[in-house]
Amino acid sequence: MTIVNREKKLLIILLFNAALMVIEAAGGIFSHSLALLSDAGHMLTDSLALLLSYLALQWSRKPATIRKTFGYHRFEILAALVNGMVLLGVAGYIVYEAIVRFFHPVPVNIGVLLAIGSLGLAGNLFGVIILRRESHDNLNVRSAFLHLVGDTLSSVGVIAGGIVMLITGWSGIDSLIGILIAGIILRSAASLVQESSEVLLEATPRDIDLAALRESVEKIEGIKEFHEIHAWTITSGRRALSGHILTENISTRESQAIICRVRELLREQFSITHTTLEVECERCEENSCEFIV
Repeated sequence: MTIVNREKKLLIILLFNAALMVIEAAGGIFSHSLALLSDAGHMLTDSLALLLSYLALQWSRKPATIRKTFGYHRFEILAALVNGMVLLGVAGYIVYEAIVRFFHPVPVNIGVLLAIGSLGLAGNLFGVIILRRESHDNLNVRSAFLHLVGDTLSSVGVIAGGIVMLITGWSGIDSLIGILIAGIILRSAASLVQESSEVLLEATPRDIDLAALRESVEKIEGIKEFHEIHAWTITSGRRALSGHILTENISTRESQAIICRVRELLREQFSITHTTLEVECERCEENSCEFIV
């Protein structure tokens, strides 16, 4: 899926989500439902998150410069981190409001709650279906997707709470559903913040075992040792690696042939496409090379 197509999908969902947010906010005020108001508040942050994700995709297309040699790809990761932090704040606020409402309940207009909740559920499912495939390939789009999943679960909770209130008349379920929704949002947000932070800290991607990677490279003919390995993620779908290849005293042509084989292995087995490899015929020891950190 191209960046342009992702932008179009995000823009469509952004406009649709904003319209639903206004409807749910009005319905929540009219029906006095905390669950519906919480869902509307969540959709407000989602609209802001979708806008941020949309802008991030546009920025990521800007070309690299002399000072920003990797371009603006990390803007996507920053947007994902901000989205995760916002989700954490939303979860905390929902819990606070739920506790207050539990001890100080207010009457709820169940008919309006169910009607608006059903409309919100349909709209959120529409967004989830559109972004489901792209969410596996791009961290920033995944953050927007998680916002929509949280909204969908919120709508389900709103409807379930309305049905319980309709049958039992117990308004406390409105607060309990709000807390349940907050817990689901909290879990998704924590995962998103952790993953985006790891990218910004240039941690080794979770699915790459450096020991196994080193072993695979050292099996290539002509390589005595592979060391000083650093692997990190530039942005979603773009990984980088640097390392030193120890060989015998060979020609430049032979060195280039080894480098090509290593790059092919890294691309096919570990999805690493940006590599910086240094070939050396004698390993730098700590007491003989001033550039060893």
